[in-house]
Amino acid sequence: MKHLLFLLFTATAFAQLSPSEIELMQQLGPGTPEPILLWPDKPPQFMKNAAPEVIKDNQTIQSVSVPTITPYLPPADKRTGMALVVCAGGGYGGHAWKTHVVYAAQVFNPMGVAVIGLKYRTRPPHILPNEGIQALTLLDAKRAMRLVRHRAAEWGLDAAKIGVAGYSAGANLAMNLAANFDLGDPQAKDLIDRLSSRPAFAVGLGTWHWRKPENPFVFKPNSPPVFLVHATTDKPVEIATNIIADLKKLGVPARLDLHEEGGHGVGNLIPTRVKHHFPGAQWPKVLVEWLGSLGKKP
Repeated sequence: MKHLLFLLFTATAFAQLSPSEIELMQQLGPGTPEPILLWPDKPPQFMKNAAPEVIKDNQTIQSVSVPTITPYLPPADKRTGMALVVCAGGGYGGHAWKTHVVYAAQVFNPMGVAVIGLKYRTRPPHILPNEGIQALTLLDAKRAMRLVRHRAAEWGLDAAKIGVAGYSAGANLAMNLAANFDLGDPQAKDLIDRLSSRPAFAVGLGTWHWRKPENPFVFKPNSPPVFLVHATTDKPVEIATNIIADLKKLGVPARLDLHEEGGHGVGNLIPTRVKHHFPGAQWPKVLVEWLGSLGKKP
């Protein structure tokens, strides 16, 4: 009888989820939180008749046309109020969800920090040039920041401590948001759209811009503090050094943690790396300490 009730409950809980979302939750196992639509209706620039979303056996998500967030929250009694909206990498063609979102939650949640996985749109199914996919995903990132702020009290978060972090193409998106946020539309009918999309801080892990060394982002003096983790073997390393230099010219707090090992996956929080204190996997603690030091006099 209990087994039957469990099956009925599971079927009801999954009723509103897409087949790919159900598949991902089943692959990741018990305790996996459910995704939340960024927009209750169709997202802006919605693609009709898009190919269905796909989940690979390694928990990589492909063919995303409906963006969502998934909240991985620490126990209520341990929450510090801090949260990271995490943008997984995958060359704007997919999301390495387990490697970048789930593993980040496994490290940050015990620290009292929430991880909010952002499933932003990809190509395919969207057939867009580089600038086009950047513009489309920026809509998703802005909405994610607003939605997390809207749910902050419910989730035990501090709306002033919600940042963004991304890996590879996700880092490209995180930097794009740090450079192109807005403060919300006070006249918007949707209350969520009245909220700011400015992240409290931005983290780039193996920051990437189609292998180009120049900083493509036009930051502003009110851009958030930026923390980059990069490896000397992840070419071109100049994209990271140029971003930091440009931010410092504007007076924006910026830090680059450069490592000799790790390559393009230098910041991946793979459990064996975390267990064995791999240098590139120490950034969560360093980030929290650095953010705490900002504004303090020596």
